[in-house]
Amino acid sequence: MGLFSFGSKKGKMRKLIEEERFDEVVGQVLKGGKNLQTLLELLDDPNPGIVGDALLLLTNVLRESPETLAPLMNTETFQKLLSLMESRNPYVRENAMLLSYEIVKTFPEVVEKYRDWIVRAVERGLEEGGKDQKGFLLLVIEELELRELVPKVEELVNVEDKVILPFEGRKWVKLGDIAREVLERLS
Repeated sequence: MGLFSFGSKKGKMRKLIEEERFDEVVGQVLKGGKNLQTLLELLDDPNPGIVGDALLLLTNVLRESPETLAPLMNTETFQKLLSLMESRNPYVRENAMLLSYEIVKTFPEVVEKYRDWIVRAVERGLEEGGKDQKGFLLLVIEELELRELVPKVEELVNVEDKVILPFEGRKWVKLGDIAREVLERLS
């Protein structure tokens, strides 16, 4: 390698993702430096496959080393994840849901800090989101015990539309069935 390194870290990380060298990407992010920021920048990539893979890799980093992602727990990150959950691409949408769910399970203190904002965002998603997003948000309501949203959950009890969520046993489940389960667990 010459004295000066040409090419961006983003380009190199993108190439690793394209070559499905996911363990290397996770390893680089866990080493620190600007690798985490580089992976986050790929959430704006024009290729939805790269965005979906970046979300999946962030989930893997979170599972291996929660403290690595702790500095990212802020309103900007949550807003980005919410926008990605609304993606038309199912791979992006499902991986955004998966990462978001892992975040709320891993960082309860952050959730408490942003609770009011999260409640408003979840409520808006239940009103405006697609059926898959609503199904995911029901699981978030259950996980975070957002009892203040019980009236919104009750509105979905009779919905027969089936949803596909990126969780075991949550493929082709009626939205109303998920709503009933959430209500039972919150009561």
